[in-house]
Amino acid sequence: MTRFRIMLWLAFAGVLALGLTAGGFSLATGMVDQAIAFTWPSAGAALAIALLIPAARRE
Repeated sequence: MTRFRIMLWLAFAGVLALGLTAGGFSLATGMVDQAIAFTWPSAGAALAIALLIPAARRE
C-alpha cells in the first residue's frame, strides 16, 4: 500500500471517528438535532475522502 493510500485511509477514519464521537456525545446529552447535524456531514466528508483513495494495483 502506498503512503498516499495510507494517509487517505487515516484521514477517512479520523473524520468519521470525530463526527461519530461528536454525534454520540450530543445524543447522550439529549440533543438529537445537534447529533444529526454533526454525524451526517462527517459521514459525507468521509465518503468524499474514500472516493479519493486509488484502487490497488494488481502485482
